[in-house]
Amino acid sequence: MRSEQQERLNHFLEDVDEQIAYKPIRAAVNEELRAHVEDKAETYMEYGIEEDEAYEKAIRDMGDASVIGIQMNETHHLRIAKPLLTAILILTALAAAGNRQQYGGFGGSENICILWGLLVLVLSMWYGYPLLLKHAGKLTVLFTALGGFYMLIHSEAGRRLFEDVMISSPVMLFNPCRIFSPTVIFLIFQAAVPVMAVLLYHGRHRWLTALSATGAFLVFLLWVNSSQFVWKTYTYTSVLALLVSGLGIMLYMVGKEYADIDKRKGFLSVGIFFLSALLLWALPQKKMISESLDLFFHPQEYAYNAWTDSYNDLLVQELLKRSEWVGEPKLSGEELIGYRTSEWYYKDGPGEWSGGSQTLKEYGEYKMQYQEADFSIPLDDVVPQSYGKNYWIFRWFMKYGRIPAGILLLAVFSMYGLLFATTFQIRNRLGRLAALGGSLALSVQGLLYVLGNFGHRFGMFGNLPFVSEGFVSITGSAVLAGLVLSAYRFDTVVTEKG
Repeated sequence: MRSEQQERLNHFLEDVDEQIAYKPIRAAVNEELRAHVEDKAETYMEYGIEEDEAYEKAIRDMGDASVIGIQMNETHHLRIAKPLLTAILILTALAAAGNRQQYGGFGGSENICILWGLLVLVLSMWYGYPLLLKHAGKLTVLFTALGGFYMLIHSEAGRRLFEDVMISSPVMLFNPCRIFSPTVIFLIFQAAVPVMAVLLYHGRHRWLTALSATGAFLVFLLWVNSSQFVWKTYTYTSVLALLVSGLGIMLYMVGKEYADIDKRKGFLSVGIFFLSALLLWALPQKKMISESLDLFFHPQEYAYNAWTDSYNDLLVQELLKRSEWVGEPKLSGEELIGYRTSEWYYKDGPGEWSGGSQTLKEYGEYKMQYQEADFSIPLDDVVPQSYGKNYWIFRWFMKYGRIPAGILLLAVFSMYGLLFATTFQIRNRLGRLAALGGSLALSVQGLLYVLGNFGHRFGMFGNLPFVSEGFVSITGSAVLAGLVLSAYRFDTVVTEKG
């Protein structure tokens, strides 16, 4: 066997070994697989196939190396990352209890979404990692096709086309523009993160080629999320989650020398790729991004009236100052009216009301039309009314006080800490990379969500995994967290006793 064939076979066996956590069986499996490949290659050569092609075909016939390694793990008992799973269940229980308190009874459709999320979490934990390794290439093609279709239906020509089809054809009983909404594309973005990790790892021996191919896939997804196709809705959470996760995976691979490239050249290649991807996405919409950054740091400049999100940011900042250590803030009737009608800012404060279909006086009359004259305004009618669960942490500050809200924040950040702790306990490199991508994506979402709950929102609201309302949000969180649990499950093997 020539050195090139030997190297190809060694790479295949190395990928198998990476997934076998039970080390005592690695040598035996390695020897058996090597013999099997050599036997098949000899059979091909007997039929007149050249030696190089014979070995290439023999290795290809074996199937995916990572899947073979995982199948070896299934012959042993597998362990669950109990601390992380417990933290997820506690956070989910808190969200379900909050839904019951807010909506009464079972908790409405929000708790149905949570039950669905738990089901997805279990399925992802049980089957996610093997399925990811087996179908990473197919998922890349699927996500690319879905992204292309999304761009089509949300372009001007596409909207006219599907509008005509929907009107003229009795078969088209749904609107694809609604089904393929930005939130659904966000779900694809989340699932694409671990797929990128698998593609990069499988191409680690040809690092620059793998980086270019994966980079093209990432840039395409970023373009799908550009302002041209999302109705200028400032959906930066998905972009930041994808960029940070992709960058984290690449830097980790180079830093840990997983990639066959000199560290200095590796970091340089990642830096060039990252800046190129950022510029390709940002330059066409630099005005929107600049405005969002300005809004993040100076919301008062965009709070034209009480209907704007910037006003909600200012209201959150103001009410947090009035929060108590325990219990609701002590507000007089006049103060409650001021917050309810927004006069605290636009009449008694520095704000100037402008724009909209109502004057400040008309807005105040509208907000007070159903209130009793004795100032009995509930606090829930004062805090921001829109977006439901987007202000979950802030509402804890208002409803229960700083200490209970601090405990909630501790629970949230503990879950993120356990995500990374579980990730770095995974011993095989591919499993750790896939879990790292999922952990980073979830953490970026959570960080932006927490900042929004303190009155500093960047673009549209992010998602707090397992809490934010919505079927798509909870599904994406469950898939990524379940994948971390799954990679750990198929990595840490407990041998049978006796």
